[in-house]
Amino acid sequence: MAALIAEGVAVRLESAEREFSAADLLARHPHVLLLDAMGNQRALEHHVRWVARRLPAAMVVIMLPSANRDIGPLLAAGADGLLFEQDLESALPSVVRAVAAGQVCVPADCRHVIQPPALSHRESQILGLSIAGLTNSQIASRLCISQNTVKSHLSAAFRRLGVHSRREAAALVFGPDEVLRRTVLGTLRLSDAFAPSEGR
Repeated sequence: MAALIAEGVAVRLESAEREFSAADLLARHPHVLLLDAMGNQRALEHHVRWVARRLPAAMVVIMLPSANRDIGPLLAAGADGLLFEQDLESALPSVVRAVAAGQVCVPADCRHVIQPPALSHRESQILGLSIAGLTNSQIASRLCISQNTVKSHLSAAFRRLGVHSRREAAALVFGPDEVLRRTVLGTLRLSDAFAPSEGR
């Protein structure tokens, strides 16, 4: 918290046992509340919603230990800002000032949650087919393109989504982002990619 104090921000630290929230201990309601993302995802979402109800005027910033959290539901639950633990000292003052000014603040690596990446039709189509379980060879055969082209489009889609595998991509597509899900799965319905081959 030294970075906040150096910026002239008044800081008060509170902690609580697992059974109840530190918000219950506060004599004065804070302008910005920093929560440590402890516990499982569902418990954290519940806690954020509870704090939002208990302290409706306070802005909630969550410190994440890593990028493994599904941040979409945290924002939906009422979080105003998110930052990674390793960026605490360098980014906390900026995040606190941003949310205090009424802005939503998330790490750049998580921007796809707020602004879905713009996938091309072919990237969406190939991504959808890969999530459906088809291999690169099968996708190439279905779409009459080379396997290298499939790999290129799939790599581009992964890069735009900020993921590194089909499994991570599937988790993102079937996550809370309905626009992304409709975009990817819609290309499958609109194409003849799943049409049975002749002779089948």
